Amino acid sequence: MPATSDFVKKLYKMLEDHAFSHVVSWGPQGDCFVVKDMNEFTKSILPRMFKHSNFASFVRQLNKYDFHKVKTSDDAQFGEHSWTFRHPDFHADRRDALENIKRKVPAARKSLTSSSNGGLGGGRGASSGSPTLRGQTDSLIASHSSLRGLVDNLFATNESLRNQVGRGEERIRALERQYGDVLVELVNFQKGMAQQDGLMQGLIQYFLGEGGECL
Repeated sequence: MPATSDFVKKLYKMLEDHAFSHVVSWGPQGDCFVVKDMNEFTKSILPRMFKHSNFASFVRQLNKYDFHKVKTSDDAQFGEHSWTFRHPDFHADRRDALENIKRKVPAARKSLTSSSNGGLGGGRGASSGSPTLRGQTDSLIASHSSLRGLVDNLFATNESLRNQVGRGEERIRALERQYGDVLVELVNFQKGMAQQDGLMQGLIQYFLGEGGECL
């Protein structure tokens, strides 16, 4: 019995885990899967399931197993930045068909085999480059989307830092105001102490004067 590849098994296992369903899940019909949040998928799920955090590399791996990015009527439901992938033997309710998903033979090897089979075979070999080209296109699109996600994250981080700096400046200004208020209170306290000292001195002098007269 043909063995199912580790990549395909991990892919299926990932979609069985409901903890990931807000980020990646089966499509409504179970005949495709949807990456709903590419940034969160790249940051949290790829390292956990596939030991890397490169979305473009993940797409290239899918293409090697003849998965293709497709557009469906459900794209609007998951957002314009969602990614939907499909393979004819990859279905939610057909675990037994996973063994049919095989890594594609490299185009160069196909071309060499077709050339050895004669002219007609050569024609088939030339046409076999089309899926590879489509896979490369998907990979480039994934790289672009990944870079766009990184740029968006950098902008968000920059905005967050700027907000933090703004809040820090506000706290500094508040502390400066509090420090000024404390200084004013200290000055007033010193004035009050000086007034009390003057009053005490006056009372002492008064009582000393009264005592001298009595004597």
